[in-house]
Amino acid sequence: MESIIINILVSQITKNEKNKIYLAVVSILVIVGLFLFKYKNNNKVIVDQIQTNTPEEPVPTKTKPIVFTQEQLDEYYQTTKNPYVLHIRKVLDGYLNGKNIGMASPELVIETHKVEEYTAGLSSIDKEYYKSKFIVFSMNDSIAGGVEVSIIFQDKPDKLFTVWVYQLAGGEYDFRSIRDNPKFTLEKMKEIQILYKTILEDEVHSI
Repeated sequence: MESIIINILVSQITKNEKNKIYLAVVSILVIVGLFLFKYKNNNKVIVDQIQTNTPEEPVPTKTKPIVFTQEQLDEYYQTTKNPYVLHIRKVLDGYLNGKNIGMASPELVIETHKVEEYTAGLSSIDKEYYKSKFIVFSMNDSIAGGVEVSIIFQDKPDKLFTVWVYQLAGGEYDFRSIRDNPKFTLEKMKEIQILYKTILEDEVHSI
Protein backbone atom coordinates (compact mmCIF):
# COMPACT_ATOMS: atom_id res chain seq x y z
CA MET A 1 0.00 0.00 0.00
CA GLU A 2 2.83 2.38 0.87
CA SER A 3 4.60 1.71 -2.38
CA ILE A 4 1.47 2.49 -4.37
CA ILE A 5 1.06 5.82 -2.58
CA ILE A 6 4.75 6.63 -3.11
CA ASN A 7 4.47 5.79 -6.80
CA ILE A 8 1.41 7.98 -7.11
CA LEU A 9 3.21 10.86 -5.36
CA VAL A 10 6.31 10.44 -7.54
CA SER A 11 4.15 10.28 -10.60
CA GLN A 12 2.31 13.43 -9.54
CA ILE A 13 5.59 15.26 -8.89
CA THR A 14 6.95 14.21 -12.28
CA LYS A 15 3.73 15.33 -13.93
CA ASN A 16 3.96 18.73 -12.21
CA GLU A 17 7.57 19.15 -13.31
CA LYS A 18 6.62 18.27 -16.88
CA ASN A 19 3.85 20.88 -16.78
CA LYS A 20 6.29 23.47 -15.46
CA ILE A 21 8.81 22.66 -18.18
CA TYR A 22 6.07 22.80 -20.81
CA LEU A 23 4.85 26.18 -19.57
CA ALA A 24 8.43 27.48 -19.47
CA VAL A 25 9.04 26.41 -23.08
CA VAL A 26 5.76 27.93 -24.23
CA SER A 27 6.60 31.20 -22.43
CA ILE A 28 10.04 31.32 -24.06
CA LEU A 29 8.54 30.71 -27.50
CA VAL A 30 5.96 33.48 -26.97
CA ILE A 31 8.68 35.95 -25.86
CA VAL A 32 10.89 35.07 -28.86
CA GLY A 33 7.92 35.42 -31.20
CA LEU A 34 7.05 38.87 -29.84
CA PHE A 35 10.68 39.99 -30.12
CA LEU A 36 10.93 38.86 -33.76
CA PHE A 37 7.62 40.52 -34.63
CA LYS A 38 8.72 43.82 -33.08
CA TYR A 39 12.17 43.63 -34.73
CA LYS A 40 10.62 42.96 -38.13
CA ASN A 41 8.20 45.90 -37.78
CA ASN A 42 10.96 48.22 -36.59
CA ASN A 43 13.09 47.30 -39.60
CA LYS A 44 10.14 47.86 -41.91
CA VAL A 45 9.71 51.36 -40.51
CA ILE A 46 13.39 52.13 -41.02
CA VAL A 47 13.32 50.88 -44.62
CA ASP A 48 10.14 52.85 -45.31
CA GLN A 49 11.77 55.97 -43.92
CA ILE A 50 14.85 55.44 -46.07
CA GLN A 51 12.73 54.99 -49.17
CA THR A 52 10.58 57.99 -48.30
CA ASN A 53 13.52 60.26 -47.46
CA THR A 54 15.67 59.33 -50.46
CA PRO A 55 15.79 62.46 -52.68
CA GLU A 56 14.88 62.04 -56.31
CA GLU A 57 17.67 62.48 -58.82
CA PRO A 58 17.51 65.92 -60.45
CA VAL A 59 16.14 65.86 -63.97
CA PRO A 60 18.81 67.26 -66.31
CA THR A 61 17.73 70.39 -68.11
CA LYS A 62 18.07 70.31 -71.86
CA THR A 63 19.75 73.30 -73.48
CA LYS A 64 17.59 74.85 -76.16
CA PRO A 65 18.37 77.49 -78.82
CA ILE A 66 17.62 81.07 -77.88
CA VAL A 67 14.55 82.41 -79.65
CA PHE A 68 15.55 85.91 -80.70
CA THR A 69 13.00 88.61 -81.36
CA GLN A 70 13.10 90.40 -84.69
CA GLU A 71 14.31 93.51 -82.88
CA GLN A 72 17.24 91.60 -81.40
CA LEU A 73 18.12 90.13 -84.78
CA ASP A 74 17.96 93.55 -86.46
CA GLU A 75 20.30 94.90 -83.80
CA TYR A 76 22.71 92.04 -84.46
CA TYR A 77 22.55 92.62 -88.22
CA GLN A 78 23.74 96.18 -87.62
CA THR A 79 26.77 94.78 -85.80
CA THR A 80 27.80 92.82 -88.89
CA LYS A 81 28.09 96.13 -90.75
CA ASN A 82 30.29 97.74 -88.11
CA PRO A 83 33.58 99.03 -89.65
CA TYR A 84 35.65 97.41 -86.88
CA VAL A 85 34.08 94.04 -87.66
CA LEU A 86 34.41 94.44 -91.43
CA HIS A 87 38.10 95.29 -90.97
CA ILE A 88 38.64 91.89 -89.34
CA ARG A 89 37.39 90.15 -92.47
CA LYS A 90 39.61 92.36 -94.61
CA VAL A 91 42.71 91.42 -92.61
CA LEU A 92 41.92 87.70 -92.50
CA ASP A 93 41.43 87.56 -96.27
CA GLY A 94 44.65 89.54 -96.78
CA TYR A 95 46.55 87.16 -94.51
CA LEU A 96 45.27 84.16 -96.48
CA ASN A 97 46.34 85.84 -99.73
CA GLY A 98 49.75 86.77 -98.35
CA LYS A 99 49.13 90.53 -98.65
CA ASN A 100 49.04 91.23 -94.90
CA ILE A 101 47.03 94.41 -95.26
CA GLY A 102 45.24 96.39 -92.52
CA MET A 103 48.03 95.92 -89.98
CA ALA A 104 50.35 98.75 -88.97
CA SER A 105 52.84 96.23 -87.58
CA PRO A 106 52.34 92.92 -89.44
CA GLU A 107 55.43 91.30 -87.92
CA LEU A 108 54.03 91.79 -84.40
CA VAL A 109 50.47 90.75 -85.25
CA ILE A 110 51.38 87.62 -87.23
CA GLU A 111 54.02 86.20 -84.91
CA THR A 112 52.86 83.68 -82.31
CA HIS A 113 53.37 84.86 -78.75
CA LYS A 114 51.94 84.44 -75.25
CA VAL A 115 49.96 87.09 -73.42
CA GLU A 116 49.40 85.80 -69.89
CA GLU A 117 47.37 82.57 -70.36
CA TYR A 118 46.43 83.42 -73.95
CA THR A 119 48.16 82.46 -77.18
CA ALA A 120 48.11 85.39 -79.61
CA GLY A 121 49.14 86.02 -83.22
CA LEU A 122 47.62 85.20 -86.59
CA SER A 123 50.08 82.35 -87.09
CA SER A 124 48.99 80.70 -83.81
CA ILE A 125 45.64 79.76 -85.34
CA ASP A 126 44.96 77.20 -88.05
CA LYS A 127 44.27 79.00 -91.34
CA GLU A 128 41.23 76.76 -91.85
CA TYR A 129 39.44 78.98 -89.34
CA TYR A 130 40.09 82.09 -91.42
CA LYS A 131 38.64 80.45 -94.52
CA SER A 132 35.27 80.31 -92.79
CA LYS A 133 32.90 83.19 -92.24
CA PHE A 134 32.47 84.28 -88.65
CA ILE A 135 29.74 85.63 -86.38
CA VAL A 136 30.17 88.33 -83.73
CA PHE A 137 29.72 86.97 -80.22
CA SER A 138 30.43 90.23 -78.41
CA MET A 139 31.89 93.72 -78.86
CA ASN A 140 33.46 95.77 -76.07
CA ASP A 141 35.60 98.87 -75.79
CA SER A 142 39.22 97.96 -75.08
CA ILE A 143 40.93 99.48 -72.04
CA ALA A 144 43.87 100.17 -74.37
CA GLY A 145 41.64 101.98 -76.87
CA GLY A 146 39.75 100.69 -79.85
CA VAL A 147 37.40 97.72 -79.71
CA GLU A 148 37.69 94.05 -78.74
CA VAL A 149 35.52 91.80 -80.88
CA SER A 150 34.91 88.18 -79.88
CA ILE A 151 34.19 86.00 -82.89
CA ILE A 152 33.24 82.39 -83.66
CA PHE A 153 33.91 80.82 -87.05
CA GLN A 154 30.84 79.10 -88.48
CA ASP A 155 32.63 76.13 -90.03
CA LYS A 156 34.77 75.53 -86.93
CA PRO A 157 32.73 76.73 -83.92
CA ASP A 158 34.83 74.88 -81.34
CA LYS A 159 36.74 77.99 -80.19
CA LEU A 160 36.18 81.64 -79.44
CA PHE A 161 38.71 84.26 -80.54
CA THR A 162 39.11 87.86 -79.43
CA VAL A 163 40.36 90.43 -81.94
CA TRP A 164 41.64 93.88 -81.02
CA VAL A 165 41.02 96.56 -83.65
CA TYR A 166 42.16 100.15 -83.22
CA GLN A 167 41.24 103.29 -85.14
CA LEU A 168 44.23 105.45 -85.95
CA ALA A 169 44.24 109.27 -85.86
CA GLY A 170 43.86 109.41 -89.64
CA GLY A 171 40.68 107.32 -89.47
CA GLU A 172 42.25 104.07 -90.72
CA TYR A 173 41.60 100.86 -88.83
CA ASP A 174 44.48 98.82 -87.44
CA PHE A 175 44.25 95.10 -86.71
CA ARG A 176 46.44 94.75 -83.60
CA SER A 177 45.99 91.22 -82.28
CA ILE A 178 43.99 88.02 -82.31
CA ARG A 179 44.05 85.45 -79.52
CA ASP A 180 42.19 82.38 -78.42
CA ASN A 181 40.21 82.36 -75.19
CA PRO A 182 40.89 79.19 -73.15
CA LYS A 183 38.10 80.08 -70.74
CA PHE A 184 35.67 79.02 -73.45
CA THR A 185 36.23 75.28 -73.19
CA LEU A 186 34.99 72.73 -75.73
CA GLU A 187 32.08 71.92 -73.41
CA LYS A 188 31.13 75.59 -73.15
CA MET A 189 31.42 76.03 -76.90
CA LYS A 190 29.06 73.10 -77.48
CA GLU A 191 26.51 74.85 -75.29
CA ILE A 192 27.01 78.10 -77.23
CA GLN A 193 26.51 76.23 -80.50
CA ILE A 194 23.06 75.23 -79.30
CA LEU A 195 22.10 78.55 -77.70
CA TYR A 196 23.19 80.65 -80.70
CA LYS A 197 22.16 78.13 -83.35
CA THR A 198 20.05 80.72 -85.21
CA ILE A 199 22.97 83.11 -85.66
CA LEU A 200 25.66 80.47 -86.22
CA GLU A 201 23.67 78.96 -89.09
CA ASP A 202 22.84 82.33 -90.65
CA GLU A 203 25.10 82.57 -93.71
CA VAL A 204 23.48 85.74 -95.00
CA HIS A 205 24.51 87.88 -92.04
CA SER A 206 27.89 86.28 -91.32
CA ILE A 207 31.14 88.06 -92.12
